[in-house]
Amino acid sequence: MKNCSTRLVLTVLCMLCAAFAVSAAGAMEEQAAADAGEGYPMTFIDDLETEVTLHARPESVISLTSFSDEVLFELLPDEAFAAVSTIALNKAYSNVLDRASRIEPVIEFNVEQIISIYPDLVIAANWSEAPKVEQLRKAGIPVYQIDTPFDIEGIIEAVSVLGDLTGRTEEAAELNRNIEMRAQDLMQRAAAVPENERVSAIDYNSWATANGFGTTWDLVLSLAGIDNAVSHMETGDFGQVPLSKEVVIDLDPDILFLPSYVWGDDDAADAFYRQVVGDPALSGVKALREERVYVFPEKLKNSYSHFLLDAAETAARMAYPGYFE
Repeated sequence: MKNCSTRLVLTVLCMLCAAFAVSAAGAMEEQAAADAGEGYPMTFIDDLETEVTLHARPESVISLTSFSDEVLFELLPDEAFAAVSTIALNKAYSNVLDRASRIEPVIEFNVEQIISIYPDLVIAANWSEAPKVEQLRKAGIPVYQIDTPFDIEGIIEAVSVLGDLTGRTEEAAELNRNIEMRAQDLMQRAAAVPENERVSAIDYNSWATANGFGTTWDLVLSLAGIDNAVSHMETGDFGQVPLSKEVVIDLDPDILFLPSYVWGDDDAADAFYRQVVGDPALSGVKALREERVYVFPEKLKNSYSHFLLDAAETAARMAYPGYFE
């Protein structure tokens, strides 16, 4: 098992190096051209195979996804944001709240409002309502629809795309260098944890499911050197694995990660924590016996950007305090 883990780490490290090399190639040349206003008009193909043409480097941008929020706040100055969405201001889920709170106006995906602002570029999710996107495009506003990445290579690629779109290729290359170095460091440190000290975990939630194989949470645990106790189980919608108490008892994880926030109820997460640690049926589970039930920050757990590395580092510190300080 340990040899398999080592080979996996080495494979991922090689993939990271390759992905970063591709993303960084030509960044300085592209940045110089963008700064000089050269190379425009420039046409991109978004993740829904739609052409998006920019006639100059965007100086006013609206981001309508949490992923693009988290990346663009690394690439752009405050004045480049034409507005900020309510997603970026959500205290439970936003990793860019401090920066976003300085931006006005605050918007939803409201077509009339966005047209009245008339930004140079809108970044929307690939699952955004098609009629709204079409209205913006008919009004002459470029809209780039972006997929949600599910691995480090995908994050690096998407960061490069956002850097190209906004004419901030150097900033994107620097962010990707940081992502690559942090991911490599994290995996190397996790690989150093002895096999007999490795732990298993479940992210147990109030609707009795956990994130299974192929989810970003599964990636977080993998980066942290933690075994996802449900990774072998069949997943349903959005990669979720249904969990009865009997299944939790049978899996007997070393750690339970519980939510820090439950949508729509500010007190529900605390109530769920008390319910779990006080449940006699779960009292024999190793995580409860050894008092390793942790509340995990929702804004990190649900990130699809480079903040996913913050999530992995946080999980690693909880799981292996002697190896991650």
